[in-house]
Amino acid sequence: MKKYIALLSFAVLASCSSRPELIQMTNQGPAQGSTFSISYLVPEGVDYRTAIDSILLSMDQQMSLWVENSEISVLNNGDSMFLSTDFHGVILKSLMFSELTDGAFDISIAPLIQAWGFSGGSRKDTIAVDSLMNFVGYKGMRAHKPGKRLEKYALPKGYAIDVNAIAQGYTVDVVAGLLESQSVSNYMIEIGGEVRCKGINARGRKWRIGIEEPTEERVSGQFQTIVELDSMSLATSGNYRKYWEDETGQKVVHSIDPETGRPVISNLLSASIIAPNATTADALATACMIKGIASATRMLERFPNAEGYFIVGTKFGEIEVIETPGWKKYTIN
Repeated sequence: MKKYIALLSFAVLASCSSRPELIQMTNQGPAQGSTFSISYLVPEGVDYRTAIDSILLSMDQQMSLWVENSEISVLNNGDSMFLSTDFHGVILKSLMFSELTDGAFDISIAPLIQAWGFSGGSRKDTIAVDSLMNFVGYKGMRAHKPGKRLEKYALPKGYAIDVNAIAQGYTVDVVAGLLESQSVSNYMIEIGGEVRCKGINARGRKWRIGIEEPTEERVSGQFQTIVELDSMSLATSGNYRKYWEDETGQKVVHSIDPETGRPVISNLLSASIIAPNATTADALATACMIKGIASATRMLERFPNAEGYFIVGTKFGEIEVIETPGWKKYTIN
């Protein structure tokens, strides 16, 4: 799912009297069908752009549905192969989150996404849901244990997977691992709207991230709320832009319920999750959009280190905000 998060921190010089002068390096560009912006404090002349670009390229070659010979494309074509470590890890984590969210998060819904027209196909008002559901369901998938990654992997016959709801968050965490391996202790990583922050920016403040208002037209600098993050991640999933209207005027959204095979009908416009890592935040934000506000808040009670911020549309065309108890400690307004 596409996420809509605005970044508020930009490059400014900073200095320390007892340490080498640090500057805020920012790398930006296209990535994973979206964009990325990564800022980190390092001594002058240090730039991890090459290593970051290598990670982004590797992730596309493993998990992009738009790369013809990517590993995920090979699996979806019905072939078997030896999986790369990262892709294997994403599949394992996806199946784990399927269990933890009672199936609301499910990477096996790819046939439904394609059939409804949300993945480059023709948009449909109705599809043969019952037939497609024979090839959907995470419980029908198998997963090698971590120590058996070198065995060839294949999907069940007729299955296809889509990891877009977790891959960007996972990639954020991989880039964080790169920076931390180089002793970078102050950074902000954003890929496709998924964010992970640690330490401070060049102004000596925690990183500030804005969550956009749920409007169909994006307005720069217009935020529903702003949070400060240190050693935490943020992901937002929303339905207020990616939809179409059927013949009756009903909005058909891109969140597909794995249990029914149909687009979700809900007044939940967006779900933002703060969690210790971006993989978790990404997966939980997606699951919340499937579950709806009541079930989503109950689900988050199972995750003591995660907080949620939900924007709900009322029948009067207004919006209501619902937060989990610990969300306010991150807000600045």
